[in-house]
Amino acid sequence: MIIRAKITASTSTECPWHALGGRRLALAVLSLALALGASAAFARTQLSIRGDRAVVELEASNAPLAEVLSALEGPFSIGYRTSVPLDQSISGTYRGPLRQVLSRLLDGFSYYVADTADGRMEITVVGRLGARAVAPPDPFQRLEVPPPTAEQVAAERQRLHHRRPPPQR
Repeated sequence: MIIRAKITASTSTECPWHALGGRRLALAVLSLALALGASAAFARTQLSIRGDRAVVELEASNAPLAEVLSALEGPFSIGYRTSVPLDQSISGTYRGPLRQVLSRLLDGFSYYVADTADGRMEITVVGRLGARAVAPPDPFQRLEVPPPTAEQVAAERQRLHHRRPPPQR
């Protein structure tokens, strides 16, 4: 049995444009991807906050609501909790007292604000307005209780019969 193999090798002098062109193309694609990723991240996180609780000026451009509230936590001594995602995008300029700005930011959500003893403001977001919630049970609904069985009555009488009255002094 005879096996013949043909080995071919190409050197970089044979096709210099293909080797350089592929590298340049890969570098250009990588540079473009990095530039687009950086610009998208930059556009997503444009947020500016100035002022104090009396007059707040907040400028946001495509910033998620959770990110805006997190940015307000430190300078304005607020905290927030939520049971719904706060991924709504916020864009625009908001000016006014802190409570008014928060009211405009949280428009469309069910929430409440509590002032703590140490001067912090705690915000709890409980849902979105218009979202279907589970209806609470009717407190005036008639409760049907079946009558006790003969065994249950006998057991209750036996329990009461063996109960000793408290000692008298």
